[in-house]
This record gives sequence, C-alpha cells and structure tokens, in this order.
Amino acid sequence: MLVGDIPRLNARRYPTKPAVISGGTTLTWAAVNERANRLGTALRASGLRTGDRVAICARNTAEWPEIVFGLAKAGLVAVPVNIRLSAPEIAHVLTDSGARAGIVHSDQAALAGEVFTEHLELVLQLGGGEVGKEYEAALASSTDTDPTPPTLTHDDVQFILYTSGTTGLPKGVVQLHRGMVAQALDTSIVTEAVHSDVTLGTTPCFTAGGMVRTVAALFLGQTLVLHPRFDPEAVVAEIERSRVTMTTFIPTMLMRTLKVLENDPSRDVSSLRRISYGSAPVPPGLAQEAMARLGCDLQQRYGATEAGGQATILTPADHRAAVAGDEGLLASCGRETPMAEIRIVGEDGADLPVGETGEIVIRSDMVAAGYWNKPEATAETFRPTGLWSGDLGRLDERGYLYIAGRKTDMIISGGFNVYPAEIERVIAQHPAVDLVTVVGIPDPEWGETPVAVVVGKGAPDPGLEESLRVHCRGNLAGYKQPRRFEFRDELPLGPAGKILKREVRAALLAPAGR
Repeated sequence: MLVGDIPRLNARRYPTKPAVISGGTTLTWAAVNERANRLGTALRASGLRTGDRVAICARNTAEWPEIVFGLAKAGLVAVPVNIRLSAPEIAHVLTDSGARAGIVHSDQAALAGEVFTEHLELVLQLGGGEVGKEYEAALASSTDTDPTPPTLTHDDVQFILYTSGTTGLPKGVVQLHRGMVAQALDTSIVTEAVHSDVTLGTTPCFTAGGMVRTVAALFLGQTLVLHPRFDPEAVVAEIERSRVTMTTFIPTMLMRTLKVLENDPSRDVSSLRRISYGSAPVPPGLAQEAMARLGCDLQQRYGATEAGGQATILTPADHRAAVAGDEGLLASCGRETPMAEIRIVGEDGADLPVGETGEIVIRSDMVAAGYWNKPEATAETFRPTGLWSGDLGRLDERGYLYIAGRKTDMIISGGFNVYPAEIERVIAQHPAVDLVTVVGIPDPEWGETPVAVVVGKGAPDPGLEESLRVHCRGNLAGYKQPRRFEFRDELPLGPAGKILKREVRAALLAPAGR
C-alpha cells in the first residue's frame, strides 16, 4: 500500500463523508481524492518527475491533506517548511533538498514567497497569485486522473522533513511510503482508532507529528479538523461543534483548555474519548484533573522524527493506574508500541541490564531511511542494529521507558525541538561576539527556554544585547529566539577547549549569591 492509496480507497468507501474541515471549508473524501489527483497531474504535466522535491510552506489549512496525498500519488517528495523559519533558513531547506517546485500560503508569501520564487522553477500559491500561479486555478485547469506512476513502490521517498541538528544546520530526514503506512497502522492500533473518529489538529502540519497525523488520522476514513493555531476557547468550541473524539496537546495546551472548562463547566466535551500528549510528562494532579474534567482517556507517546513518529505509548490504562496510586508511571513514556522494539545499549552496542541508563535504540518499519545527502550522519544514526536515537533512557522490569536526558543538547520549548548549535551558529556570526554557548533552562510555561551566554569582544557594550536580539530575529525562527542573554568575561572550558555546558547551566540555575 502507498500513501496515495489512502484517499483513493476512502473515496470508494465513504465518498460523501467529510474528510477535512478547516476554516469554514468542508471537503468530502471524494473531493479530497479528486483534488489530490488534479494537483498531482498538474505538477507532473509541468515537467516534474518521480522523486522530484516539492516544498510546502503553509499554516494548517484545508488543502494540507490533499497536498500531501497529491504529491504522494504523483511520486513527488514533500518537503514541509516550518512557517516560522527566517529567509536564510528557508533558503537552506530549498537548496539542500534540491526542491524544484513549491506551494506557499498567502499568509507566508511576504517572506517565503520571495525565497521560493528565487530558488524554485514553479510556485503555486494558496489564496492568491502574487508570487506564483494561483493554486485553485492550477487544479481547475488540470484533470481528475490518478497520477501514480506504475513504477512507484513502498520503498520510494514520501517526504523529507528538516530537523535541527547538532552541527548547527538542519538535516533532512528521509521517510518512505513504507514507513508512513507502518506508522499509520501502528497509530491506529494503539489509539484504537475507528473510521467514525473526528480528530482535531491544532499543532502544525509541517512537523513530524503533523505529517504523521495527516496520514494516520485519515487512514481509516476518519475526519480531520484543522485549526491554524492553538486557542483554548476555539478548541472547546470545536469539540462541541464537530463532536471531536481525539486530539493532541502538549501539557501547556492541556492546562489552558482545562482553564476554559473550569470557568464554564457547562461546556459539552463529552464526545472526547482520548487526548494524546507529548514533549513533557504531566504531573499526577494534572492527569487526574484532565481525566475528571474532560471525561476522556489520556495517552503519552515518545518518538523522534528519525523514528517516523512514535515508538512508545503510555496507555490510558497506565494513566488510570497512575491516578490510582502508581504515580511513578507518569514519569515514564510508556512501553514500546506493537510495531516498535526498544533496546538500551552501552557505547559498545551491547544491551544493558534492566534499570541501567544508556542510549535508546529503536528498531521498526517506521524508522526513516536516513538523512538526505548525509551518508556519514546516516551511518552513525541509522545502523543495522537500529536507530541510535541520541536519547538516554532506562527500562524498568515491566518494560516502561524512562528518559534520562539527551546525548545532544536539544532544548524542547513549547513542543518544538531547539538545538543550541543552531542559535550559537547565528550569534557567533555577530562581529561583536567572541564566544557563545546556549543552554536550556526550565520554564514553567514552555518546558524549557534557551538562554545565550556571551563573551563579547573588547570593552562591554550596553547596546550589544539589543543588537544581538535584532540579529537573531533576522536569522532565526521565533521559537528559537534566546529568551535571555547573559554576558560573561569568560566561559568554562575543558582540556580540549570545549565549552562545559553543564557548568554554564548549573551556574545559571544556582541561587543568587552562591
């Protein structure tokens, strides 16, 4: 089965059933399949061929699923672009992926549109025509013909998703049709999905989770409701209006939604049956309140872009056990899913005993094929023994996985992965900076937040902080901006001259006066 088969088969089974709802637009399964055919046919007619990359820069919108399916049908490779990226970051994604065409939303046209037209042969624009051919016009002039090449197989690439890397430049994670279909099947099993489910998506479609959701939440012919951004009042209203059965939150979203219900207990969210969350554990009190006030089950999942999405699940039964007294379960991220195998290994690759901390290695059909045009990084991470995740963890005697930390210095802020090396690379380019390191510190709202510690050149400059903020705003996505700048005369260095990040972070967290 190929990803493009999903709309085709569901259009046969449920032609008049709503498939996508967004911003007042409702598309049936027959409409999604036809529009995906028209898009794929139009792009093939423009000269694109199997394996060509097509960049997508758009907020959550009704067209997202048909774009994903249309590209998959045509054997084209989707390259989602984070709408928060700066122009230089977008340019890197386009040039590194070798994208030939792009689809950009009018909301992103002011910034991304200029970069797209500079680097790409063909640009389609959603909601306008200032920077490319109008999307609807392209579909109208095309035909409802299935564009799937006869040679396309499940080992062909379906999308390349750029994830921040410790080298300071994002790497493209290559996912195959095989992996995404496996992920959809695995997700359907662990969420006990049925075709009557209505899933609300408020997290971005351009992330790994968003790409998985687009395929998995529609795999069985379900309905996907998309919001352009998270708004707790809008979420509760949508649950009532569309009788939403499933959604995904980060803990901050969960807390804000519960606040709406606390202020108005009469709101009807009885249709909800399950909420999935990630990025951080929830405390027992919050889990208990959520289950009581929302009247639904909770589940947590752990995974990575390279893993194709999820690899473990902390099930609703686990949450109920935790609320009943087994609170330690909420510190874990659950046990491996039916289609994943998790090992904890030492530096030599040998399995470690239960309870010992080591690197998490994942084996699964869902694991990505490697990094785009990076054979050395691929060989290091995607090994014959499995995906070496770079995360540290331990398994208990019941098989529950506990994350102990990260071998990399990744910061998770508001559910987004932020790698210090990316921020350091940009700050180090400032002419007044001699040395810089970025570390994550706990934040009550966002989980973690990046702090830049800078050694300047020459005499102290009171205007340097504002100059660095302006520099970062021009070169980094909003969620990657350092929330604080600290200035030092020197930074702690190890014997090889490497900045000792652990000492820097400890100093920032130390009580004043110590």
